[in-house]
Order: sequence, then C-alpha cells, then structure tokens
Amino acid sequence: MTPPLRVKLPRLRLRLLPRVALALAAAGLLPVAIASVGLLGVNRDALYEQVLRTHNLAAQTGATRAGAFLATRLSLARGAAGNPALTDPRSPEARDFLSASLAAWADLGVEALSVVNDAGEEVIRAQLKGGAARRRVEEALKLPSGKPVAVVAGDPPVLRLEVPLAQAAGRLRLVCDGASLAEVAHPVELGEQAEIVVAQRNGTVVVGPATALSGLPRTLVENALSGRLSGAGRFEDGRGGEILAAYTAVPESDWVILSRQPAVVAEAVAGKLRRRAAWAVGAALALIGLLSAAAYSTVIRPLRELIAAQRDLAKAAPASSGDEISDLRRTFDALRRSLFDRSALSDVFLGRYQVLEPLGTGGMGTVFRGWDPKLKRPVALKTVRLGGNLDPERRREMIATLLREAVTVARFSHPNVVAVYDLEDAPEGAFVAMELVDGLSLERFLWQRDRLEPDCVIPLGAAMARGLAAAHAREIVHRDVKPANVLLGRDGSIKVADFGISDLVAASVDEKDTFFGTPGYVPPESLQGRGFGPRGDLFALGVILYECLTGVRPFGGLDVSDAVHATLFGTVPPPSRKAPGIPSELDTLVLHLLEKDPARRPASAAAVADELDWMAAARGSRWSADLDAPAADMPEERRETIAARWIKTMGV
Repeated sequence: MTPPLRVKLPRLRLRLLPRVALALAAAGLLPVAIASVGLLGVNRDALYEQVLRTHNLAAQTGATRAGAFLATRLSLARGAAGNPALTDPRSPEARDFLSASLAAWADLGVEALSVVNDAGEEVIRAQLKGGAARRRVEEALKLPSGKPVAVVAGDPPVLRLEVPLAQAAGRLRLVCDGASLAEVAHPVELGEQAEIVVAQRNGTVVVGPATALSGLPRTLVENALSGRLSGAGRFEDGRGGEILAAYTAVPESDWVILSRQPAVVAEAVAGKLRRRAAWAVGAALALIGLLSAAAYSTVIRPLRELIAAQRDLAKAAPASSGDEISDLRRTFDALRRSLFDRSALSDVFLGRYQVLEPLGTGGMGTVFRGWDPKLKRPVALKTVRLGGNLDPERRREMIATLLREAVTVARFSHPNVVAVYDLEDAPEGAFVAMELVDGLSLERFLWQRDRLEPDCVIPLGAAMARGLAAAHAREIVHRDVKPANVLLGRDGSIKVADFGISDLVAASVDEKDTFFGTPGYVPPESLQGRGFGPRGDLFALGVILYECLTGVRPFGGLDVSDAVHATLFGTVPPPSRKAPGIPSELDTLVLHLLEKDPARRPASAAAVADELDWMAAARGSRWSADLDAPAADMPEERRETIAARWIKTMGV
C-alpha cells in the first residue's frame, strides 16, 4: 500500500504563561514594534535618499534667502538711483539725500552710498563713521566696475551693489555687509557637520571658508558653478569616503548655493535611530517580562498547585493537554468521576467490599484500593464505564461476556495475569473486584527510569509474553496491551491487567469504521479495519519492549493522526540505533514483533516467551527493580498517560 501524501502544519500548543506573555505582547509590544519597525528597517540607501532630499530643500531655501537678501538691497539701490536729487550728484540736495538714505538703511547693513561717473571716478560718497567700516568700504569700492554684485570675501563678507543712475550719467554704488547671510550658511534642519557654501560662479566664496570649494569633489563644483543646474547626489570625496550634497543657483545673481554633509553622519543617524528603536523594543520586552512574572506568581502558580492537588486527590496521571486551563478541566472531571465511581462502588458492593482510596483515574474508569472483610485481603476495585444508551439486552450480553472471560482468567490463575475475584453490573457500568498488586504500573516505572537496560527488559518481556500466552491459550485476547496495563509488584511480580475490558467498552458503542484502542499500540491491521487477533497483542508487546529499551515510542507523534500514520506507513529503526548496547538477537525480536504484516510476526506469545527465556538464560538476566526510586527529572509532557480512545480506521 502506497502511503498517501500528507501535508500537515505543526500544531501550536501553548501553556497559560506563554499565552499571557503573547497577550501582553499584543497589547504592549505590538504597537511599539509597529512604530519601531520603520526605524529598525531603515537602511543606508533609504536614509541617504532622505538626507539628500533634506539637503536639496536646504539649498533651495538658502537660495531663496540669499536671493531675497540681494533683491532687497538692489531694490534700495535702484530706488535711490532714480531719485531726482541725484540729477546733479554734486548738489547739496544729492548730499542730503545720500546721508538720509544711509541713516535709514543702516539697520540693513548698508555702510556707504557712492556715485561714480562713467569713467569710474567717484563724485560723491556718504558712509558710516568708524575705522573698521571705512576699511571695508574702501576695499569694496576698489572692486572692478561693471558687475551688479561684487563681493569682498570675509567673515562677514562685504557686498558692493552697482546700478546706473536714472536721470544722469554715472552709477550708484551701495556697500553693505553680509552678516545676515550667516543664517543661510547654518540651517537648523541639517544638523551638525552640515555646511552650506555661497559662492560666485567664478569660484569666489561669498559665505563660508575661503577654501570651502577646494575640499569638494570636482564634479560637484563644476555642476554647481555652471549655474544652469540644480540637483542633489552622492559624491566621492577623494579620500575613500562619500559626501551628500545639493546645489542650486541664486536668482538675479551669479551666486550659487552648495549644501554638503559627510555620508558618515547619515550612517550615524541611522545607527542612532536603530538604537532608539532597539531600546524601545527592549523596554517593552522587559515590561512584558515583569508583567508575566507577576502573572505567574499571582495566577499561574496557584492554578498549577490547584491542578496538582486535584490530580493527587483523583490519583489521575498527567495528561497531554497543552495548557493549564485544559489540565484544570481534566483533573476536575477526573476528581468528579472518582467521587462518582466511589459512590457507585459502595452501592454495588454494599457490605461486600470496603472502598478505601482512589489509586488512579483514566478514560474508562477509576481504580480504588479496597478491602475484602470476609477473606481479609486487599483488593483493587475498578469501574468500567459503558455506553449510557445501551439496550438492556445488549448490556446483559456484554456483562455476560466479560463475566465469562473473568471466570476464565480467574480459573487459570496465572502468575503473570492479574486475578479477577468478582464482577457486578449496574446502570453506570461494570464493576470488577480484582487482585491488588502492591507496586507501580510499568508506565510510571518508565517515568522514573526513562529507559531500562536490556538485562532488565528481557525477563520483563518474557513475563508479559507468558501472561499473554496463558490468555491466548484460553482464547482471550487483551486488545489494549500498554505500559499502564502492566503492573510491577514490590515482591518482584510482573502481571498483565485488564483482559477483555477494552473489548467490552468497544462493544458498548455502535461505531462504524472505528477501533477502540490506544494510539501507538494498536496494530496496523486493526487501523485498517481488519479486526484484532492474538498477533495484535504481540505487536503491542513489541511497542512496549521498544519503549523500554530506547525511552521513546516507535509510533509516537503530536496527536492521534500522527501516531496512526506512523504505525501504518512509518519505518522503525532498530532499537540499537537509539540505545547502543542492545544485543542483536533482542534487536531482531523487537523488529519481528513490529512487522506491519501480522503473518510475519512470531507465531505465538508462547514462542516469544521461550525466545526471551533463552536470552535471559544465556545472559544471566534477572528481573530486579527498585520501585521506590525518585522519578527522573524529565519534562512533564513525557510523563503522560495515553488513554484508549476511538480511532478512525482506514480502508485498505
């Protein structure tokens, strides 16, 4: 049979504490993460692009400010040049007009007004007093004539603006300082290590260090000084680094604006953004951790203590639930069933047995420690729940079947089979009184040891096989052989329990295309709907031996479907691959028991017992176990009872 194609997503099973942490993360961390993901995801190129846009905006803003600076002063000069008082520049009216204009414009940095003739000879001048101002004015007036704007570089620079007179021959010159241009050179939006340079197209620096252009890439300077281009980009600085720069022309002048910044500054900004985002996420995680710790101490730990107390009262084994809420519900149900079963037992066996305490609660019923006052011996009292809607005739038939098997088991009184003493019927189910084995189930013993040595497994397997052989010889098939149904006595006894009970429960419900059993122990032929025979018990025996030798189940999984699929289609590696030191003959026998085709398994349980007895004699193996040893420190999910259940069969 070809295995069907299975695509299955893993099942996420979270306990309560992770759920609380996830809820806190959704409420607290998620908004921070959403706000921070943009910062954490900032890459170098994206940040460079953003910085370049900022530089381009700063350059354009600087050009606008510089243009406004020039336009204002050129407007003053043109207005003065058109005044009628300058028709005769040598007249007293012209002198008074220039003096009055100079006084009015002093707040704008105007330091001198001068009129020159067509030959460039000065006719009249009005200027502010002071030696420093006089020197600046003299230097500016010496600049070559013919340009609307000329600059004497410095800090601050001195500008000379020149316009023709409107009503006479000659030109008016206005000299002013460029101190207010400093705002253009130091824009707030660019931050530290950013610089704006104002320069003339001839390469003269108006605002900024005199050598500012010499430190810039040649391509950038050529593009900027052409005056015909505006743009921004990344340029190599000639020293193995990069700079980010933008440039644009100043209207109505031969000035240009260059904005520059080292690329490492942008990288530092990116790093700072990432660090801030990381700190924000870290702080949120720390807060979630504190809140989770508080939730654990105030809610989850008390809840787990309550679950443990309920489990102890009900004597229920750990179950594979996945979270505390399910555990609480399950242990509460187990406690409720235990109390109900105790009451039912007392009613059914009224005066016959004394119900002392629960020993364990499972899916099919509860086991109690009891006392037989007539025969003065301890007993185990077990409830077997049957379907609540059973026809009375059907119930009588099933109880009769169970009684016949119980009588048969009681008659042969085998040392490896738990003896049955009594059986009663009631509306709630069947009630069985049986031999009380003082010790542990093999399941709980494996919780203590994880796995067993071969010299311990061989006699253990031989005892189980002898018990199965005795039942098979009387045509009784167990149908649910698993570690929980193998009892280990402190007196060294090994006994198989619950013969026929699984079959009784299965017969109590009319379910088509299903099989009642324990996943991982049910043989392939039963999962395929082909029934269950003695060799099905041998398959389950092989699973137990494999689990004892390796500490893992050969057909395990996250859920029932995983175990079923592994049983039908999985390949089982030899036990020696998982636990070195296993003798080859034991390796071979276990794999023989786990054959998918029942015809290829050993012929009988008696044959298996004989082979294991031969191995024990050859190796000198004897059963010896300390049942009171402390449990191994293993995860709780490893300590769980796998309950029998209805399993959907697959047609061949």
